[in-house]
Amino acid sequence: MMLRSKLVAAACAVVLLPLAAVKVMAADPPPHLGEGTPVGSRSVADPALQIRQATSSYYVTSYGQPDDHSPEPWEILSTTNGALVRTAPRLRDDPDKPPTLLGKYVVTPTAAQTTFRDIATDAVSDVSVPAGATYQGAYPGGILLSRAADSSFALRALDNTEKPVTGAAFGDPVILDTTATSILITVAGHLSVVDTTTGTATAVTTLPANPAWAALTPNRVLWQTAATASSKTVGWKQGTTTGSVDVPFGLPLLTVGDDLAVLVPETKQLAKIAANGGTVTPAFVTGVHDAADLDNGRLLVSAQSKVASVGADGVLTTVKATPAFAAQVSGVAMSGARVVTADYQPDHGVYETTTNGTTWSSLSTSNSSKPLQLEGTTLVTYQADIARVRGSGGDLTFPAADEVVLGKGGKLVSHRAPDAATAEVYDVATKTKVADYAVPFAMADSSVWKVTATGVLTGKDLTTQATKTIAVASSCIVGADGVNGRWALLSGCKQVIDIKGPEAPRNLTVAADSQLGNGFVVQTAVGQDAGGLSTKELLVTDLNDQGLGQRRYGPINGRLLQPPSFRTDGSGGAKLIYADPDARPRIISLTWLAADPQQRPDTTAPVLTSATAGDRLRDNTSLSFNWAYTDPQDPNAPATGVKSYDLRIQQRPNRTSPYGAWNLPANWQGLTTTAASYSAVPGTDTCWQVRARDYAGNVSNWSTSYCSEVDGIAPTAVTLRIGDRTNLATPATVRWAYTDETAVATYDIVYKTAAAGAAFGSWVYPAAWQNTQIQSISWTPRLGMDECFMVRARDVVGNLSAWSVPLCSVAPQDDRAFTSSGTVTRATNTIAYQGTTSILKANGAYLTKTGEGALRIAVVGISGPGQGKVDVYHAGVKIGTVNLAATTTARTVTYLPTTVYRSGVVKVVSTSTAPAAIDGVAFLRY
Repeated sequence: MMLRSKLVAAACAVVLLPLAAVKVMAADPPPHLGEGTPVGSRSVADPALQIRQATSSYYVTSYGQPDDHSPEPWEILSTTNGALVRTAPRLRDDPDKPPTLLGKYVVTPTAAQTTFRDIATDAVSDVSVPAGATYQGAYPGGILLSRAADSSFALRALDNTEKPVTGAAFGDPVILDTTATSILITVAGHLSVVDTTTGTATAVTTLPANPAWAALTPNRVLWQTAATASSKTVGWKQGTTTGSVDVPFGLPLLTVGDDLAVLVPETKQLAKIAANGGTVTPAFVTGVHDAADLDNGRLLVSAQSKVASVGADGVLTTVKATPAFAAQVSGVAMSGARVVTADYQPDHGVYETTTNGTTWSSLSTSNSSKPLQLEGTTLVTYQADIARVRGSGGDLTFPAADEVVLGKGGKLVSHRAPDAATAEVYDVATKTKVADYAVPFAMADSSVWKVTATGVLTGKDLTTQATKTIAVASSCIVGADGVNGRWALLSGCKQVIDIKGPEAPRNLTVAADSQLGNGFVVQTAVGQDAGGLSTKELLVTDLNDQGLGQRRYGPINGRLLQPPSFRTDGSGGAKLIYADPDARPRIISLTWLAADPQQRPDTTAPVLTSATAGDRLRDNTSLSFNWAYTDPQDPNAPATGVKSYDLRIQQRPNRTSPYGAWNLPANWQGLTTTAASYSAVPGTDTCWQVRARDYAGNVSNWSTSYCSEVDGIAPTAVTLRIGDRTNLATPATVRWAYTDETAVATYDIVYKTAAAGAAFGSWVYPAAWQNTQIQSISWTPRLGMDECFMVRARDVVGNLSAWSVPLCSVAPQDDRAFTSSGTVTRATNTIAYQGTTSILKANGAYLTKTGEGALRIAVVGISGPGQGKVDVYHAGVKIGTVNLAATTTARTVTYLPTTVYRSGVVKVVSTSTAPAAIDGVAFLRY
């Protein structure tokens, strides 16, 4: 079983002939350094095996592309158990053409004879074409001949004996199908089945023209009568019964049993269509990659990681398991350690590795129509009709038919519609259009280079707007891919120009599709293997060398079946990647290249461009620090790039304490990421500092401190209000509000009560009042009940305040709750607390109640003109005097002095002859 994948992506070929230092490869070929280092393979678990040939006894499969340099032979396998029965050599100049199988033979027709090679025994039979006869095709037991002289057909067997064909209309026959015993032919629309034993032709039907498709099944003849893009009509005959069926697919037709089948590539399902009635079984077999008729009522399918046969019942009979396969590629690209490839089969999927193939990941896209482009961290892929630019700022998309060119370094990309005079230039990071340029021009890093006037090459940095001009020969033109690093590769004048310094131009003749690396040019070339056969290889020219030294590598893919695929390193390294003749990626390290002639070592440390620790005061305990550095460069001291970072912190437990010593955690030294996180306890103030080192070993100073403090201060009350201590209204309400340095999250509220004559109980913690966001509670007061509340607040960090002071409110006991003595009148009054009063009308009249406890007493009375006074006694002790005389009549509350808490009899005694209207008495326990 041959497992290969075809290359379909076009690659760039370069013809590079130095003029200053003339080299003739035929006389003095550059040294050949062999092949590159292979990239680790990626396994395809269920390869989409193609069935290239199949009969009832044997089959041939392939998976993609054979070796482009030394193709392996075809394997002919048994349909019984998948065993290898015979091999057939591949044609080196047409390696994808499989052997033709008929029955148990490999058939090779020529003008004079047809060779039948018995697959099992390897016996060869040559069937000649006699004079006066014309070869019309082969069948499993011989060939079909026609003779115009007597308008006859004949079957010529393997032993070169003939039998005439009778009953068939004469003309130009087409063999539509064969079995072990029959040939289905058509002559000008006359469809007949020829019995190969007797030569008798039996007419099937007459059509206006030869059918585009027809087939023999065990009991039927089927033929196509009409077709559209989405459907076909098929006629059939079984004995003397005829019929017709509409097939709701525009796909190639197959047969299974005596019915029809089609393979739907999008769903990988084999659908069965009943010839008699048209019933469709859409998922007759699932997971199918390919299928072929076996000429015995069964199909051979590549499906579900195996080759199997299936009959009318839809049950798969395994012939041979399909092993996992090391994927082949149709396109390659690289940037530093990142390698990106596009598969050939089954759907040109794009995969990447940064571990030299140890692990691979899918990019969930495909690429087939144009070569991959990878520069810096930016990748361009072509999926269907979309060119997608995958950059650091997100994706840009353009029509795939347009010209999309990624600049060196991956910072700029250009887009030009077909035949347009100008191209749009976009900043990849911001996805914004930054300029329009008339073609041709080149892009490198953030600059665009163009010959702006005869003999003037101008480079403009689209970020800084700085420009640079270089004098060049009058005929020079710079095209896409024409600038990289120090060198500009110019056509027209056929020169390589130093855009950074004083190096003299090098004279080169360069093809339009050349690829310019950083300090070198790579092109395809034709070589020879040890047997003298031509091969395709790569030729690399060193631009840093005044003598333009060259080396060869290979062989590479692209000799016959597919165009070559190779790319220079998009990170600016002295490397390139290519697909070898086995369509697998290899990397070449160009260690022999001369050093940049003007380059100085990198002696400048990286520079901090941004850093943040977030808000100075944090509302959570999770801290984070982010930073970014750039590695400065000048034209002759290119930056080596930022390699790693060190991080340190210092802390203080609160804002009044000094900071502690700097702490350098081991796992924060040599970081390759640009962010770190840390969890701090509330109140802690944390300061970060960072430094960076580049690949040359230059280390920056520690940055300034970036600090953030986790809120450690609990919320503070700004409102605690419950109304009057003695509450005469209904409902009663307690309210609160707190403020915080960050934000108040929730509150806890507790309460306790004391009924008339009783002490306070314990604090009660209602579940609904804990961790709540309510800021007030209302209730209906109960006579004589003293009710107290406390509240506390927590912020979003979790800092919790202390409980507030108790917020208390008591409802007075009505005058009717007291026993009277002396001259006392029980009256009503609209302004009274409960609508009633007790009027003490004589000196010594009093109200009394036993068993009351309090540390303060409040008397509710009706003040007004002519009102008298009362003394208040508690547990035998005079607490104070209440004077109810006033200029206007009103309900008043008089608070007597606070005393020690005592319990006992309470008496309100009149001390004058003037009436004293008592409305109620409140007993305060706080």
